[in-house]
Amino acid sequence: MQKPILSIITVCYNEKNLKRTCESIVGQTFQDFEWLVIDGGSDQETLSILEKYKSRMNVFISEKDTGVYNAMNKGIERASGVWLNFMNAGDTFFNNTTLEKIFTEAVKNDSVGDCSFNDFSADILYGISKVCNGNHTSFLQKFPKENRLNHTFWQSNCINHQACFFKKELFEKFGPYNEKYKIRADFEKMLCFLKNGCKFGRLESIVSNFYTDGISSKNTKLLQAETDEIMAEYYPLEYKTIRTIKFLGKIPVARIKERRDGKNRRLVFLKMTLFEWKNKR
Repeated sequence: MQKPILSIITVCYNEKNLKRTCESIVGQTFQDFEWLVIDGGSDQETLSILEKYKSRMNVFISEKDTGVYNAMNKGIERASGVWLNFMNAGDTFFNNTTLEKIFTEAVKNDSVGDCSFNDFSADILYGISKVCNGNHTSFLQKFPKENRLNHTFWQSNCINHQACFFKKELFEKFGPYNEKYKIRADFEKMLCFLKNGCKFGRLESIVSNFYTDGISSKNTKLLQAETDEIMAEYYPLEYKTIRTIKFLGKIPVARIKERRDGKNRRLVFLKMTLFEWKNKR
């Protein structure tokens, strides 16, 4: 039996905006994917919503779990697609032609954007994300090209997970999400893939609508703590330098400038900021 091109994994637990996610998935004009819904034992109201879409689901599980990444790992284990996308409850694809624009051309021309599809020269595909705030404002979040995904970017940013497509074989090779992290295991796995030489390929299209009312948007203290731990593991030298700068705030240094006053010359020593980390605590 031929593998589906894509597996969409949706993790859910009593999500009030679940319906918009389900509608976004079943409404895609491209339907050559399998859909796995991993529910964490939601209440009857939530289960009633899921019941309406069960005919489209290839896998449905509703049982208690230990957190979002435990549920995502259950989905990975059961997925059979070549590519994986994690469209968790609450978020959506940008519009109903999102997958068609990416994967129809992939099937037709054996490519996704500039990335070969059949020979998998790209391991992770990432696109643009539309960030939707609670005050009904939004903006497009574009991410750097592959060669600029360095420690400076990761220290204060992350590629939006819903806007990514991962080869399933990456999780088979490098393991599932590390469940000790409660809200940053996806961030840790991104750095794991990058540091192990996996190839990132940027898509020039908007993939997802990301709503800022999720768990990672609310618990900023835990978010920072887990980010610090992960950065210290994958970028120990760079992270130590950044922590020093954040602690000092700014490092004043003397800059020599030659200034002319009429016929006279004199050296003027100016103080300037060598580096200032914008996200100081």
